[in-house]
Amino acid sequence: SVDYEIKRQTELLEEGKAYYCYVTEEETEESKRLARLEKRPPRFDNRGRNFSKDEIELRKARGIKPTIRFKVENPKVSMTDMVRGEVHFNLDEMVGDFVIVRADGNPTFHLAVCIDDGLMKVTHVIRGEDHLSNTPKHILLLEAMGFKPPIYGHLSLIFGPGGEPLSKRLGDVSVREFRKKGYLPEGLCNYIAMLGWSPGDNKEIFTWEELQQVFSMERVNKSSSIYDPHKLDWVNGEHLRALKPEEFVAKSFKWLKDNGQIHHDENLVKQILPVFHDNIERFDQLPEKLVILNDDLHYEAKDQLQSEDGKEICRAALELLPTVTGEGEAMYENFVNALKPKVKAKGKHLFMPLRIALTGKAHGPELKRIFPVLGISKVKARFERALTC
Repeated sequence: SVDYEIKRQTELLEEGKAYYCYVTEEETEESKRLARLEKRPPRFDNRGRNFSKDEIELRKARGIKPTIRFKVENPKVSMTDMVRGEVHFNLDEMVGDFVIVRADGNPTFHLAVCIDDGLMKVTHVIRGEDHLSNTPKHILLLEAMGFKPPIYGHLSLIFGPGGEPLSKRLGDVSVREFRKKGYLPEGLCNYIAMLGWSPGDNKEIFTWEELQQVFSMERVNKSSSIYDPHKLDWVNGEHLRALKPEEFVAKSFKWLKDNGQIHHDENLVKQILPVFHDNIERFDQLPEKLVILNDDLHYEAKDQLQSEDGKEICRAALELLPTVTGEGEAMYENFVNALKPKVKAKGKHLFMPLRIALTGKAHGPELKRIFPVLGISKVKARFERALTC
């Protein structure tokens, strides 16, 4: 709470572990600039620690609002990092006395996080290596307030394909965006775990339960990782294919409904979803697949239907459909076996016009899986339309 933070600030001031600093931000920046010119570490030179009472009164009279700085008495700090091993810091070369309360009275991240970690008795902190330089400040602050510092582990950063650091400011790598694209939580977790960590063998696909068993900080490496969206797609695709058929239908249908992508009869959509179980890597690839249910198909290769073979196949199919029997894939097999003797085309010259007439596309799932889902009525309408294209 704010009251507790003020209490801690007061205690640090009274114990001489912190002090009001009347050095302005402009003076601080100027001292850092001069340090850089003189090839010295661009750190705060602690001048505010030794201001006389008269100097302080003069600055008060000028309306300067003080910050509160933590007094670094022991600048050399060592720690054992879970990822990096022994790490040694010298705050005299890094930052000097550092601000814990801004001139507007608000605590800095350093003070706030240390109070939170101390009160919650946090035992382990795992964070990005960009926070490594903050760690000696936090250790000193925690100890000054009577808290035991946690064990720290600093993970290497993840970079994008172009070498830029990934950030929450990049919308396409936010959790919300991953969810919107239709990644499974277990697929995303599996991929993220493999960034900077290795199980010690060539295995790459892990269930959530397996990850909990095999993951260890000892096998996290110090090297930076590159975020590869294509590898993420592959990992997620493996998790999709590992789903039981009924799980795939339930999860994919929920994603479609949540994202407003149900444009056909719901039962028909549920019937055709298993057809795409092995053909997608993310749920957001499904809407393009489901255009197969549209009555106004766009034909990728009209010439296949406009040829003499194509027309003969469509006419023969329409004659045969009223006599087709069977259920499921057997219905399609019976249809094809009856069609073959009635047309001249063989092999791909027979099956490509069939595929174009029924799906509009030259490639896709097996026709024996699509045919029974569409049903005789829709199949008949598609052959009729194909004859007039």
